[in-house]
Amino acid sequence: MSDRVEQAAAEWALRHPLDAAGEAAIEAWLAEDPVHAGALLRAMAGLSLVDQAIAPPADRVAPAHPAPHARRRFLAGAAAALAASVTGLFGWQYWRAQHVETARGEIRRLPLADGSVAMINTDSALSVTLERNIRRISLDHGQAWFQVAKDRARPFVVDAGIALVRAVGTAFSVERRDQGVEIAVTEGTVAVWAADASGAMTIIEAGQFARFHAGATAPVVGTAPAAITRALAWRSGEIALENETVSNAVGQFNRYNRQQLVIEDQDLARERLIGLFQIDKPGDFAATLATSFDAQVTITPQEIRIARKKPEQR
Repeated sequence: MSDRVEQAAAEWALRHPLDAAGEAAIEAWLAEDPVHAGALLRAMAGLSLVDQAIAPPADRVAPAHPAPHARRRFLAGAAAALAASVTGLFGWQYWRAQHVETARGEIRRLPLADGSVAMINTDSALSVTLERNIRRISLDHGQAWFQVAKDRARPFVVDAGIALVRAVGTAFSVERRDQGVEIAVTEGTVAVWAADASGAMTIIEAGQFARFHAGATAPVVGTAPAAITRALAWRSGEIALENETVSNAVGQFNRYNRQQLVIEDQDLARERLIGLFQIDKPGDFAATLATSFDAQVTITPQEIRIARKKPEQR
């Protein structure tokens, strides 16, 4: 964390109590970056300790009118120094940063030092930083599902670029793709907000999702518990289809497998089907298509091509 952020946090701490304009300004500053909240907490804790350190002994009487400007200068410097010293003192213990990437077809279960668990989907990348006052996840791309250990003193914040998520003890997934970000809650409640908004949050609960698109200040929110459960079947190595098009199903399989499915017939691509399939067995899926839609399958090491049989082949 930069010295600039720590200094700004110390200045905000010194301004308390705030008027209405100050409250709005600090909310905007907190919304700029998840690290601001942790810095402010450290600065306020630092001020408390500094106040105790400069309090007069019980057998001495404090001046009736202490010099406020001198005290503010002292507190500003002391708070920033204390925040820095806290970072140095506890950094090795609380700042456990790690970067994780998954390859095509890889699904990884990642236990975190705070007791939380991250399930990371194929072709994803994220960074984890567990600080003294905040737990931060930066999702660079892909998807992850989080089972968050309860710790009210350290909010769990996921930064997905255009959107952020905050939780304490809950379970939810975050998917970051070129077309936007989607958050789905499987347990508890989370707060979500656009990174470039003015701090306005949307609360979503178990069975709900929120979709963010670039430039939008608020997400599209919906309720679809069954669809969320099917969409997260990848956690157990499965693809769950419920009236999905063949084209959509093929797209899901191809995310996980080097041997790509290719549908040669557009009418077949528009067909719909129901079923539960193993992610790493595209051949079984192709066999189901062959049986269900009277299709022909051609297999090479790189591809599985599927097309409807010609009349002379039936």
